[in-house]
Amino acid sequence: MIIYFLTILILFAFSFLEDNYRVTSGLKKSMIYFSYFILVSQVGLRWETGTDWMSYYNHFTLFSNFTSLFLSDFEYGYGLFVWLIKSIFPYYSIFLLFHAIIYYFLIFKSFKRYTPNLYLSLLLFYTLSMGVMGSNRQLIALAICIYAVKFIIDKKPFVFLLLIFLAVLFHTTALIFVIYYFLNRNIKPVPFLSILVFAFIIGKTQLPLLIFSGLGNLVGGQISYRTFAYTEGAKDVLSNASLSIIGLLKRLVFLSIFYYNRKYLRERLIYYNILLNGYYIGLVIYFLFASSLLIIVNRGSVYFTIMEPLLIASQMLMLKGKDTKLVGLIILLVFSIFFFFQSIATYPDLFIPYKGIFINSDYHRYLY
Repeated sequence: MIIYFLTILILFAFSFLEDNYRVTSGLKKSMIYFSYFILVSQVGLRWETGTDWMSYYNHFTLFSNFTSLFLSDFEYGYGLFVWLIKSIFPYYSIFLLFHAIIYYFLIFKSFKRYTPNLYLSLLLFYTLSMGVMGSNRQLIALAICIYAVKFIIDKKPFVFLLLIFLAVLFHTTALIFVIYYFLNRNIKPVPFLSILVFAFIIGKTQLPLLIFSGLGNLVGGQISYRTFAYTEGAKDVLSNASLSIIGLLKRLVFLSIFYYNRKYLRERLIYYNILLNGYYIGLVIYFLFASSLLIIVNRGSVYFTIMEPLLIASQMLMLKGKDTKLVGLIILLVFSIFFFFQSIATYPDLFIPYKGIFINSDYHRYLY
């Protein structure tokens, strides 16, 4: 646990400095490099820690030659990435390190652009996304998609779509991110609320499951295969699937705050509107599929709920005065710790204690 809490405290301290003091350019660079080093090392040097460890470890181990690329159930982009790294460095830890370097490079580049509160965003992102650490394919796809938002604002649709295509080569679900191209707009209060209510009502029926299955079969190929796997899995968990009241209330409260402050913040942050609308679509997906196709909530909505750290950090612009900002930071620190435990709540034993190649290396973890 000390590794996680130390990371949280370092990011909090950097956020405090960033928000309350004029930091020299040299210190700024040192803070960025140090934060980057900590996060990359923690994710890249882990061992038997995080979700899907065995499936990705076995994939890397059994990936013997280029033709294996076409025999795996994983997307070809990820397979090619594995093949390129393994051809030079046949060690899984080195692969994970390269994976973390690329992943956090894209996250840092994106967050520096989208929010004035880099370290607070990183702190919230770190704690909110801890539960998916280990989802190698989707994490790379997610980082590419987040980076691609820039090209919507820059009005470069070809570059945006090219990046989404690249992300799809790592994880098919990234295709849903195309929706963002249409989200850089103001949604008025009446349709904003009406769509949510309509999504909730439709979500209580089997219609979303039927439409999802039909679209997957229509497209065919790898997407059809993934759709079949998801829908079959949904049948197994449907009887136990239900909306989390705490999760639902949290999202509704946050969405209300984000929307209420929209007018002020969109004038100061050019990315605010698209990030807000993305988060909003995530809640729509939550309403539509949480009662019939839970894996869409877990896999598909992550491309939208991931905007939460950026949106929360942006609210700090509403606070005036050092004392008020300090209180706000402390409250968010407490929230971050709550987010951390909520994120790993499904499989806490996969994360606690942290095991790496240099830390707790003798600890035996039961993997499932």
